[in-house]
Amino acid sequence: MTAPHVLILGSGAAGTSAARTLVSRDDVRVTLVVRTGETPYTRMLIKGIAFGHTPPDAITLPLPQAKVIADTVIAVDTRAKKVTVASGAQLAYDVLIVATGSGPRSVPQDVLGSDGATGRGHISALHSLEDAVGIRDLLSGLRRPARVAIYGGGIIAAESASSLQADGHMVSLISRSVVPGIRAFGAPVAERLAADHAAKVQTRFGRTLRRVDETGSGVVIALDDDDVVLADFLLVALGTTAAAPAPWTGGIVVDDRLRAEEDHVYAAGGVATHQDETLGTWRLDHWEDAAAQGAHAAQVALHDLGIGDDPGAYLPRSHYLALVYGQVISGVGYTEGAATRLEAGDDFVVYHEIDGVLVGVTGIDAVGTVYPWGQRLYNVRV
Repeated sequence: MTAPHVLILGSGAAGTSAARTLVSRDDVRVTLVVRTGETPYTRMLIKGIAFGHTPPDAITLPLPQAKVIADTVIAVDTRAKKVTVASGAQLAYDVLIVATGSGPRSVPQDVLGSDGATGRGHISALHSLEDAVGIRDLLSGLRRPARVAIYGGGIIAAESASSLQADGHMVSLISRSVVPGIRAFGAPVAERLAADHAAKVQTRFGRTLRRVDETGSGVVIALDDDDVVLADFLLVALGTTAAAPAPWTGGIVVDDRLRAEEDHVYAAGGVATHQDETLGTWRLDHWEDAAAQGAHAAQVALHDLGIGDDPGAYLPRSHYLALVYGQVISGVGYTEGAATRLEAGDDFVVYHEIDGVLVGVTGIDAVGTVYPWGQRLYNVRV
């Protein structure tokens, strides 16, 4: 009897983690599809390329010992159980794990000037290796401190503002929220960071972009209050959107075991929108959680094939970490939309709860306190 074929789309954290979970088994065949021309890399390390001295090849992501096909996915036919790739080939599968990740959320097109400031490298996200190399080249090419505007308030915006300020660049941090990062970190941590931002860089909180025009040497940014910011470069850090192949648009909805609506299709990482009884509808897009989702999707697939144990429902427990103005911001679990409580004591630790259940913990310079909570989440009432 031929072993079932598991086809994995995507070579980031979720895809490679799913493949590693499966390759040691002899009761499944595993194929990993990598985008044409792409060398897989660890996306959470690209900041070291953009703002540091890390060479691109230092963040190459080793692939598991599975069959690898370098061909961009065009579409999935879930009825025929076939994937069409750019070369025209069709790849058959018994199980499909979609781990195609995400793309950066961009500035609305009507905000950009008539020429569009993106064409000459004056406006960019920090989402890909290509983005990071472009930012590095722009900053080094100026041969002087740069004027950098950052539009956003989450982890990427905060870390970028911190790194650029420490390197002597002039930073203007523009955020739609009066308290930037409140969704990513929760109110207590975000309020502390907002004060740090205000002390370290120029801040425009509670503002949106009305127009961005390119000049010969940078960008002119008009805000909704008619204030104007001049910059060599605009870094857009507005989060991400799911990047799924056709026929899906806007991501793939999964249940609490990462199953899509289609038979024998699973999704993991930034491409997945979760719906479960504990957290409702949610999506996370950071490296460690994507890796955990990839492994979990592979385990559920094995169970559904009748050759593995049921791993149970997936709930986010992974840790994340950011270095901002010399402080270590750490977290585990889920924080968006949760109520917060600042723990009394020497450590700055915040508990996040939904309906009285602890779903996440964040802290400042408190990694040793925060990280151990990962395995206790969802089992503690507060």
